[in-house]
Amino acid sequence: MPTVVAVRFREAGKLYHFESGTLGLHRLDKVVVETANGPGLGRVITEPADRPIDELPNPVRRVLRKASPGDLEREKHTKQRSAKALDACQQRVRALGLSMRPVGAESVLDGSRITITFTADQRVDFRQLVRDLAAEFHCRIEMRQIGARDEAKAIDGIGPCGQRLCCSRWLTEFQPISIKMAKLQNLALNPGKLAGACGRLKCCLRYEIENYEGAHDELPPLGVKVFTATGEGRVVNLNVLERKVQVLFDDPTPVWLPADEVFRHNGCQDGMCERCTTPQSRDAGGV
Repeated sequence: MPTVVAVRFREAGKLYHFESGTLGLHRLDKVVVETANGPGLGRVITEPADRPIDELPNPVRRVLRKASPGDLEREKHTKQRSAKALDACQQRVRALGLSMRPVGAESVLDGSRITITFTADQRVDFRQLVRDLAAEFHCRIEMRQIGARDEAKAIDGIGPCGQRLCCSRWLTEFQPISIKMAKLQNLALNPGKLAGACGRLKCCLRYEIENYEGAHDELPPLGVKVFTATGEGRVVNLNVLERKVQVLFDDPTPVWLPADEVFRHNGCQDGMCERCTTPQSRDAGGV
């Protein structure tokens, strides 16, 4: 089994596995690795470990060496060069009148390629832009279109919670988010409140959804008839986090009750028979 380490190239970026061999690497070491676009410099995130070959991507690329002071100096220059390339790209986009928004630029360690990410609402002919940039920086220019969430991740910012955006700080992959998640958490369906900096539904709508789904499976649904020690009523509201059920009796004021004090009917006339109040019935048809 090959000995591999997980390497990350940027903050909150994806993890990539590389064969470390006998280099004696440790977590947080900076290394130069072999990538599809040329040598790249990243940081080791995990200690070396033996992994079955079928659990790794094919082919498994190698860690070339630990980063030397010269490699770190080259990394500094490539970042400066990337910033200049992004600035030049933005200027050329305005000059050419292209309907696209350059977001970021990244140069490989040897300077042979610069990848520029952008967003656009429609198809863009950027061939002249690529020729101009290639002539200025004397390297291969690659244009890569990204989505609204990737744009927010690259630009960074502060969310409504007062913290840095999750996608820029620690979220490595985007998971599907749906409006159903907001409904399940009883959130107001206000687009301004549910949308993140990217204009899409907030990623944090997914963080606790498993807890809400599990609780909703255990609590009685809205509108169902239930019985309690007080008598028969109808469920009009739920507090999933506190596991409470609001029940409306004959009195016009509904009452909040703990979920374990509210039971569903099992077919008896008044809901207070021995079958309904036994522990077995609670497991089968109650809460």
